[in-house]
Amino acid sequence: MPDRFVNRILRLLISVLVLCPGYTFAQVNNLYRVELLVFSYPVGGASEQWDATPELGYPRTTQLLLYPGEHSASELRSADASASVVQAPTIFTPLPSVQREFGAKAAAMQSSGRYRILFHEAWIQPIAGKSAAIPIVLDRSGDGGPWPALQGTIKLYLSRYFYLDTNLWLNTQGEYLPGTWRMPPPPRGPASPVNTATESIATESPAAAESTVLSTRQPGAALAEEVVESDYPFRHAVLLKQSRRMRSGQLNYIDHPMLGVLVKISPLSKPESDSIDNT
Repeated sequence: MPDRFVNRILRLLISVLVLCPGYTFAQVNNLYRVELLVFSYPVGGASEQWDATPELGYPRTTQLLLYPGEHSASELRSADASASVVQAPTIFTPLPSVQREFGAKAAAMQSSGRYRILFHEAWIQPIAGKSAAIPIVLDRSGDGGPWPALQGTIKLYLSRYFYLDTNLWLNTQGEYLPGTWRMPPPPRGPASPVNTATESIATESPAAAESTVLSTRQPGAALAEEVVESDYPFRHAVLLKQSRRMRSGQLNYIDHPMLGVLVKISPLSKPESDSIDNT
């Protein structure tokens, strides 16, 4: 009788955990805090020989960091129908700047004049095997506006050790290039959820789309399709494409003549994979 009671309680707990919105056992056991800092050397790389037309592009499937106020089309429609507030998810949502471990380091680097901070965020995410890992887009070039200096994606995955694959490029003025030659503009990234939702709603209801544009677009910002190639203000792009093996809980550094990457992965729990990582 006691064994039946215990089993019944266990089944009930399992059902509650499975039905909790936003969580699965895989997520609970594989959630990690990621902090990533990307910077450039303003005077670096002048003596290097760079590929004139590097292969630049975004993977077909990507994940964007979800900043507060960004929701999918279905979330916007649901919020409009119920007049309720949709809370941003925890996973892939940047943490407040005060929670970044590299904050003091980034400020010192920027103030030194020797470096330029291009990206600095911390967030929580699950980390899966290589085949299931989805690249994360770091830039917002798909939303229009000024063309960013940094573009591209990173991918974090677990295969005995943790790995970081970088597919990042730095748009430059090409001071190291002869003459006035310019490379073709690189592709824009995918649009953020708020702009994707606007496009989706526009297909269903022009009136709803107009009201959404007024409430979600930044003043003076243009959508991706409004930007033409002549708006590309750079001459060239330098690619950082590497795969780096890492350990959790340690600061890892990727070096490059024109770019630098600092990254730290910290487990939020003690999954079996973390014990494998520390062997």
